[in-house]
Order: sequence, then C-alpha cells, then structure tokens
Amino acid sequence: MQLDSKNHNYLEVGNIRVTYVPVEDRDHNSDWSGHDVIRIQSYKNDENKSMHLGAEFPIESSERFIELISALCTIYNAGRMPRQ
Repeated sequence: MQLDSKNHNYLEVGNIRVTYVPVEDRDHNSDWSGHDVIRIQSYKNDENKSMHLGAEFPIESSERFIELISALCTIYNAGRMPRQ
C-alpha cells in the first residue's frame, strides 16, 4: 500500500490509481463531502506521471461498494463475450 501527498492509501493497477479518501479529509464544499470515497484516476501517459482528474465513488455502505465490484465484473465478462 502506498500513501499519496495527503497521506491517503492508494494502489496502482496498470495506468490506474485507486485512492481511498476518508470523509474527514474531504472539504465540506466538495462533491460527496458526507462520504468516504474511492477515487479512480489514470496517468496521462508513460513519460509523464500527471494524472487525469478522474472519478469519485461515494462509499455509502459496504453493500454499495460490493455493487461497484459486481458491476466491474459484469461489464468485464459481458465485454469478453463474442458479439452476435
């Protein structure tokens, strides 16, 4: 597990960085300020470690997080099926 400049845990998968941001570290004026979030960003290219802004997924509950994982598995499996 790595830590970013704001001391948030993150992991990298290929060119994607997945960061966990707890509610107490979120600005009260930001989107999803009342929830912990998973931030998903991608690097702009191989030479430059700059990152695209990315998406934030509010973690309202464990069940909601499991829905995200399930959706990723479903879309992956659907994409692998031959098109007819």
